[in-house]
Amino acid sequence: MSLIQTFQAPAINRKKFGDMTVTMLSDGYLDVSFELLSGIEGSKAEALLEKRGVAPLPRMNINIYVVQKGDRTILIDSGAGGINGWGGRLQVALAAAGIDPLQIDTVLLTHAHPDHIGGLAGPLQTPTFRNVEQLFVHDNELSFWRNDTIRSNAPDGFKPFFEVARNAFDAYDERIVTFTGEDILPGIQAVALPGHTPGHTGYLIGEGKESLLIWGDIVHFPHIQVARPEVTIAFDSDSVQAASTRSRLLDQVATDKLKVTGMHFNLPTSGLIRREASTYVLDYDLWSPAL
Repeated sequence: MSLIQTFQAPAINRKKFGDMTVTMLSDGYLDVSFELLSGIEGSKAEALLEKRGVAPLPRMNINIYVVQKGDRTILIDSGAGGINGWGGRLQVALAAAGIDPLQIDTVLLTHAHPDHIGGLAGPLQTPTFRNVEQLFVHDNELSFWRNDTIRSNAPDGFKPFFEVARNAFDAYDERIVTFTGEDILPGIQAVALPGHTPGHTGYLIGEGKESLLIWGDIVHFPHIQVARPEVTIAFDSDSVQAASTRSRLLDQVATDKLKVTGMHFNLPTSGLIRREASTYVLDYDLWSPAL
C-alpha cells in the first residue's frame, strides 16, 4: 500500500498588522475554464500566466482569513465547503493552524457566492461555527440573495447559488448584522467594491503603513486581471462596474503602496501592486518563518 499523499498539506501563512494577527489559509481550489473570461483569448491568458511563472491552468485557489485581536477571533469568508467538489479544506487548515472552530465568534463576508459562503453551514441550515455571535454582510448583498424575484429570474445554472447562500444566512439568521458604511469593528473597515456582486466588500485591517486590504474577488486570475483590468468573468453581476472598480482600486493601492490580498491569490499571502509601463503587476510577499 502506497503511503504517498496525493494532496497538499494545509497552506498556512501568518502576518502581523498592528495589534492584529492575520492567518491566511487555503481552502483548496476549483477548476474552471478560460471561456468564463471576457476580454481576452485563452492563449493570451495562458501566456500572461506563464510570463509570471504560474502554471497556465484555469485553476483558482480559494483563500480564507482569520483575524485575531485580543480575545476576538474573526473569520473572513469560509471557502466552498466542498460544494461541487470545490475547496472543502477549511477545517483541516484551521486544525493545522491551531485555531479551534469554537474560537470563531465573528464572521465577515465579502459576498455570498458558493466558494465564499459554502463552508459556513451544513445541510438544513446547520451552522458550522456554533459560537459565532455576529455575521456581518453588506445590506445590498443580503437583499440580493433573499430576493425571490431575482432568484426566479436567474438562469437555471445560477439558481443553486441562491440555495447555498440562503442556507447559510438562515443558519445564522438572528446573528446577521447588515451594514452600508465603513466602520465595522475596531481596527477593521469595510470597503465597498461593487460590481462582482451588488454588495461585494473588502476589509481594511489595521491602520496606516501597518494595514492590509482583503479585497475579496477583485481578481479571480490575479496575474491576468491585474495586467488586464478590463478582463471580466462570467460570475460578475455587473461586468462594467466590476472592471471599473478593479481599475480604480489598482490605481489606488499602487499609489498608496498598500498591502493587498484576495480570496483567489495563487497562494495564501499578501502582496503589492506596482505600475509597469501602462499597466500593473502583482508581486507576492515571500513566506517568512517569523511574524
